Order: sequence, then structure tokens, then C-alpha cells
Amino acid sequence: MMGRCAIWLAFLMIVVSPAPAVAVEVNPPLPTAPMVIAGRVSLTVELARTPEQQIRGLSGRPGLKSGNGMLFVYDRPQPVSIWMKDMRFPLDIVWIRDGRIVKIEKNAPPLTPAGPERIYAAMADLVLEVPAGFTGRKRIRVGDMVQSTLR
Repeated sequence: MMGRCAIWLAFLMIVVSPAPAVAVEVNPPLPTAPMVIAGRVSLTVELARTPEQQIRGLSGRPGLKSGNGMLFVYDRPQPVSIWMKDMRFPLDIVWIRDGRIVKIEKNAPPLTPAGPERIYAAMADLVLEVPAGFTGRKRIRVGDMVQSTLR
């Protein structure tokens, strides 16, 4: 009887015990490339090329390291809309068309349950997301040239 209880208890401990926690990154980093803005601001950008990567963007990430960003790559200039769903930090959003900055949205806040939901849009073939305040600190302006080695 004692042997059966011990076996049963051991079985229950195995079945009921929680599985070890495994760290799974929900939104892992993407391949990167260098970028230079206005011939003087260098940064490393993650490349969001597929529709799935572009929809996910930086959602759920805790932040971006200094000098890093995410670049959304499109094969031709087109209307590109960005919204801040599931974001945890504010961004500066930079639209680029034919190698030149055409629009900057500074300090776009994360979407909150209370809203309002904002959508930021412009015509571009590249869209760069960087931490809020980056474009001001680096004096990045509409009209600045952008160089990258992604194509």
C-alpha cells in the first residue's frame, strides 16, 4: 500500500508541477543594415520587409537602443500608414521617398485603451521608426538625404 501511494504521489508531482519557464521572444529582432541621414547621422536599422514584419513592427518591444531604429521597406513609393498598436514607448516616424525625407511625425505616443487612435500617413518607399526625440536631438529635417545599403 505504501509503495502504491509513493508511486501515485510521484505521478501527481510530475503531472501537476509547472513546466520550466522558457524565454520566448514574442517579437524577435530582424536582420539589420546601416543607414546614414544627412551625411552625418549613422544608425543601425532592423529591416521590416514582409507584410507580417511590417504589421508587427516594434509592437510589444520595451524600447530601442540608442542609435537603432526599424526601417519599413517597400518596393515602390506608396501611401504608408503607421499606427501605434501594442507599442510601449513613443516614436519619431520618418517617411522617406526616393532617398529624401518627406515627412517627420515627432513623439507619436503609444495607443492607449482610452484612445484616441491616431494613424500617421504619407507617400513613401521607406519608413523609419526611431525613439521619440531622436530626430530633434540629431537635427534631422524634411528634405535631408538618406543613404542605406539595403537594396
